[in-house]
Amino acid sequence: MYQVDVYKRNWNKYSQIIREGLIPPIEKNYLWLGKKVNERTNPPFLASVVKVDSSLWKKIQEIQADIEIIDSRQEFFHPTYFHTTLGEFGWKDQVDYNKIKQKMEDIVLDFTPFELKIKGLNCFERIIYAQVFDKNRILRSIYYRMLEEFPFLEKRFPEYIPHVSIVKINTEEAKDVIDQVEHKYREVVIGETMVDNIQIVSVRPYLSVGRIKTEDKIFLCD
Repeated sequence: MYQVDVYKRNWNKYSQIIREGLIPPIEKNYLWLGKKVNERTNPPFLASVVKVDSSLWKKIQEIQADIEIIDSRQEFFHPTYFHTTLGEFGWKDQVDYNKIKQKMEDIVLDFTPFELKIKGLNCFERIIYAQVFDKNRILRSIYYRMLEEFPFLEKRFPEYIPHVSIVKINTEEAKDVIDQVEHKYREVVIGETMVDNIQIVSVRPYLSVGRIKTEDKIFLCD
């Protein structure tokens, strides 16, 4: 019930913002850790993620295609990008990769493979996402362990909300998108997947197909 309540509060807050056209304007020169996020001369930034198994891509793409018919102005993420983020470490030239990898290996030693269920769409101000249900809260446990080991990690929300981003809202209103999500996809079942590894990836935000590249897979203990 914990995750259901969190997702419900999140939907009530952000769907109203989108429906009423109250989305803040996009900051074209948005800075993160001293760099313009979409500057093509940047090195990639490093993050830890759980990738969505390719067996679930088709269902997500079918949903994206339906939403695109409603409003093609938005950005629809490529399936190679489908993932749940645990943490963003920073630009590759500003962090020590070997230390990050070692600490992540130490963290996952305490966890065994676990199951996730991806069900229902939700939203933030500029993102439509699929909800990720984690019955035993393993993702949440790993996330808070990471905050202990990497105190510089950004806490993006009052609480950790696992999700898979599928659409980025590029406009200052997207009422038709939200109406379609509410009408057809709030309870859609996308599927279940077993997680046996956490990936360290390099991310280039300005790309589409090649936005995420896997640097290392850190396997959970059997």
